[in-house]
Amino acid sequence: MSESSDDRPFDLIIVGGGITGAGIARDAVLRGMKVALFEKGDYGSGTSSKSSKLVHGGLRYLEHGEIGLVFESVSERRVQTRVAPHLVRPMAFLVPIFKDTKPGLELMNLGLWIYDSLALFRAPRMHKTFRGKAAAHELEPEIRADGLRGVIEYYDCATDDARLVLENILDAQALGADCRNYHEIVRLPRDAKGKVTGVVVRDLVTGREEALAARAVVIAAGAWTDEMIKRFEVPIDRPLLRRTKGVHLVFPHEKLPLKRAITLISPVDGRVMFAIPWRERVVIGTTDTDFTGQADEVHADAADIKYLCDSANGYFPNARLTADDVIATWAGLRPLIRAEDGGEESDVSREHEVFVRDDGLVIIAGGKLTTYRRMAREAVRAAIKWLKANDEGFGSIDLDKAGTKQRPLPGATGLTEPSLEGVAAIGQELIAQHKLDPDTATHLCGVYGVRARILAEAIAKDRSAGARLNADLPYVWAEIDFAVAHDLARTVDDVLSRRVPLLLTGRDQGLDVCAEVAARMARTLGWTDAERDRQVAGYQRTVTDSRRFR
Repeated sequence: MSESSDDRPFDLIIVGGGITGAGIARDAVLRGMKVALFEKGDYGSGTSSKSSKLVHGGLRYLEHGEIGLVFESVSERRVQTRVAPHLVRPMAFLVPIFKDTKPGLELMNLGLWIYDSLALFRAPRMHKTFRGKAAAHELEPEIRADGLRGVIEYYDCATDDARLVLENILDAQALGADCRNYHEIVRLPRDAKGKVTGVVVRDLVTGREEALAARAVVIAAGAWTDEMIKRFEVPIDRPLLRRTKGVHLVFPHEKLPLKRAITLISPVDGRVMFAIPWRERVVIGTTDTDFTGQADEVHADAADIKYLCDSANGYFPNARLTADDVIATWAGLRPLIRAEDGGEESDVSREHEVFVRDDGLVIIAGGKLTTYRRMAREAVRAAIKWLKANDEGFGSIDLDKAGTKQRPLPGATGLTEPSLEGVAAIGQELIAQHKLDPDTATHLCGVYGVRARILAEAIAKDRSAGARLNADLPYVWAEIDFAVAHDLARTVDDVLSRRVPLLLTGRDQGLDVCAEVAARMARTLGWTDAERDRQVAGYQRTVTDSRRFR
């Protein structure tokens, strides 16, 4: 850069701390840019932590002929298994084929050969076809027997979406980006010619406002994009997004004891959805319905629960799933690019667009979790091109430099090999050096990667820190302390909704431990008794919101 002093303007200020904003901050700072990011809530607390928890190649996009999106997705899936093998792991999926299923067994088999070929035959494993009811039930006995012709097994990847956001933020910070959660952009100041000159940001904890100068501002607000455009009075004459609601339900594993993930075609409306074994539970999702309310007010309702239970029961009749069986729900909004011709919700493209305005505002909208790194790269490159053309004080930045394709995320930094085997070696180390039990070691290395060593050392010093929060889940008390000290958690909700997500997995959704969690955090953060009680009450409201459908 031509300027090196700390008081020079930010090259980029990013509005939004979801997966796209976090990816943009990391990409830009890797190029040597001065970067800030502001998120009004917790990192990843919007749509980015409410996905299907998959980094997938987009098999369903083949049906709509979106070959480019599939190729991009399977390519990014491979990148993420290399830079974050602790967070992005292969998972087996089954596609049950019945007599009335369309496409049928042969056509689906052909489609999966195309899918494998788009991955350059480097998917975690190639797909296999198992013909006949007996072969299908040997793999997954819970599938409906009536009319079952066979199953096709293919592989995609599961992820921890909230932690994928967090590790991008942590790496961006380590590289020098100024990232702040619980900071809301309240104004975009402009000069006499109408150019955006920076932001006014409010700390939502202290109420303090601060004006910061920037050469360009990127809005990466996901489902909040149109709301941000309206708030900041950006002269765009039409909504950019068509937002659709996606709801997931969590059930006890014993209620639906699946061995593999299942790709379903809903018997209710023909929509593709999933049943996924996840964290000692099973998740069913998702819905896809238009949403026109405020993005902060999206929750599962009774109609969502009925639709998902009816859809799942069509495949797993012995489960007899009802609303009473639901442990937890989550609901998010897909920020889909609005098409001129409308159409069915599920037919709307998952592509993204970058809008570069003459006033120094860059807006990125649309897209999907799997391709966040490419989206971030495209947004940063677009901003750099604008800056080179319009800002004489902007220095020399290499458009091709970033390196996010090779640079591991923090939990994978220093792995002996960037693979599941490398992650497993960390687990063996925790058992051998710190005498952790195998379940705890497996859990910690699978969530934190190499950073699990810090947790293991804490447990070795205080064995009570290795006790579980819930007997049937692997989370331990050391993770609460780690969330505050290392993982940027500022509230009880941050911890129990995203860092140690009992909100989504606990049979009591974390209500049984939230007071003790708050007391533990209070000792570290210096909360008063009144603040501790306020934190508990705030988390209780979060749980109540997730149970609105009742």
